[in-house]
Amino acid sequence: MRMHKTYFIVLVIFVFLVTTGFAQKNDLAVTAGGYFPINSQIPVDNSFAIEGNFGHRIASVPQASLYVEIPVAGTINSNVFTTGRVLSLGSYSALFVTPGLRLKLAPGFPISPFLAFGGGLAHFSKSGNALSTSSTANTGTFDFAGGLEMKIFPYLSIRGEIRDYYSGSPNLAPGLDARQNQLLATGGLVLRF
Repeated sequence: MRMHKTYFIVLVIFVFLVTTGFAQKNDLAVTAGGYFPINSQIPVDNSFAIEGNFGHRIASVPQASLYVEIPVAGTINSNVFTTGRVLSLGSYSALFVTPGLRLKLAPGFPISPFLAFGGGLAHFSKSGNALSTSSTANTGTFDFAGGLEMKIFPYLSIRGEIRDYYSGSPNLAPGLDARQNQLLATGGLVLRF
């Protein structure tokens, strides 16, 4: 029985050392906020946005860390109007998936700024029947982001960010036929492991 306790204690110490040796190489963020489509052609309402983001640190020096990240963001029911907001043309939702890189500055400090960029896919889907005959549209997109992380516990932070998805045309309504800036401003929690 005593031998089993010894093995158990050694196993616990080994697991602790291994997990702390690899600790905080990854982060998982869930943020929510607003979606602000920037469109000079026709009026589009702001709406709710939610984003999940997984990051894996690939390089680090004392004052900076480089991560590979996969942000996945979604928006819900942005209303589209005719010029002058006379008539609603319906609404659409969007999904953005843009793997890329994130540069985090001063990662050991309580507050760390970061910059990110990537590229991937934007998927738009309509609801309402006044929009175009197509119910969905897929297009390429690039994203650029900046934000701050504030540590609140050893493995938990608060993140605020602004991310601009520069996408191709949603093609879901007359007038939505050019490249678009899709701006998301979100905040939430980050779990580091």
